[in-house]
Amino acid sequence: MSYSVVIVDDEPPARAKLVRFIADLEDFRVVAEAGSVDEALAAIGNAQPDVLYLDIQLGTHSGFDVVDGLTAIAAPLIVFTTAYSEYAVKAFELQALDYLLKPFDRDRFLKSIERTRVALAEPDRSDVEERVRRLLSQIPGRPAAPNQILVRESERAFFLAVDDIQRISASGNYVEVHAKGKVHLIRDTLTSFISQLDTAEFLRVHRSHVVRVNFIAEMRPLFHGDYELVLKDGQTLSLSRRYKALLPAAIRARL
Repeated sequence: MSYSVVIVDDEPPARAKLVRFIADLEDFRVVAEAGSVDEALAAIGNAQPDVLYLDIQLGTHSGFDVVDGLTAIAAPLIVFTTAYSEYAVKAFELQALDYLLKPFDRDRFLKSIERTRVALAEPDRSDVEERVRRLLSQIPGRPAAPNQILVRESERAFFLAVDDIQRISASGNYVEVHAKGKVHLIRDTLTSFISQLDTAEFLRVHRSHVVRVNFIAEMRPLFHGDYELVLKDGQTLSLSRRYKALLPAAIRARL
């Protein structure tokens, strides 16, 4: 199997270094390069790569602007390349996201490739998407989450108060937004929709389910580290070990 790669970096020598390293691998191939946010989004949209090597600093813009633009695109597995400070690197480590700290050598690159291969073999990477969402929320200067969301249903549009949302579920090309006993069917992806929400208030507990923290009534242990969540409306959802690791530390400490 061959995995396609897009490299995004505003410095041509940095892109050339990654191209050279990847050329020695049999199972990875570079399909596009980009030096700006707009070029990156166009390349990712056209190539639909398996892996994205993304520089954090893109001139006057940020690689996180690229991530923000991926909500409408099938997101690839992201390996961040960064010359950021120790504080930023710690943020990546806390979210268990892979990164290459510049200047990196071939040995460090190959170690990252091994982790990338393991991640690509996972059939479900939605927990990685959640980690990226939480990393984005930690960046200083990002706008606060909105307190209402525009909902379009049939021929009407209205604002839904975020405080009224209890849980969100994926349903094909739509999301079901459960709010105060009503279900709103919105044409959007789950990843795109929850990118608007506060990570401290809404937890992704499954590839298809997001729940407001204070809407969880009970957590029942199952086998092999999994849990069953009982919601205040009586619904139950599964919580796997992978998503348990994403729970706030205060909640994990009580399990």
